[in-house]
Amino acid sequence: MNPEDPGLSTLSTVQIPGHGRFHVTGSALEMVRVFGGVLHCYLGNGGCRKQGLYFSRTLPRKPLRCRIMPEQRDHTHPGAGEPDVEISVGHDPAPKLDGAVLDFGLYNKMQRFVWRSLPGVKGPQCTCLRSTGVPAGKRSPCLDDAGIGLTDLP
Repeated sequence: MNPEDPGLSTLSTVQIPGHGRFHVTGSALEMVRVFGGVLHCYLGNGGCRKQGLYFSRTLPRKPLRCRIMPEQRDHTHPGAGEPDVEISVGHDPAPKLDGAVLDFGLYNKMQRFVWRSLPGVKGPQCTCLRSTGVPAGKRSPCLDDAGIGLTDLP
């Protein structure tokens, strides 16, 4: 992670109820707005590792609704700088996201949300930034190769 990256200059902290906090870049917040103002992060099967990291615009029945705390507030306009987005996470990935950085950008020739860093995950992160856990085997397709972007929950 390059601290001189312009996408990291406007990091906001996101508090996960009972599970710590992660950071979200200004690029990711803007894309959540573009996609309707709601983003849910959840864990599912698939990917080059045993657990795929997915994003949805629809919320499940019991999401952990996160509180976004902008780092840079506009003091001349009270309330300005407060993001008009809602980010939630599932119960399964919540403990893994403490200290993580959520970004949106061009990764592996695909515009998408990624977890740029996941310090709470033991072991190496997959190179495509889309899955965690032990390797799933040589024949397991990368989520990027499958072209999976936002996967809305039913």
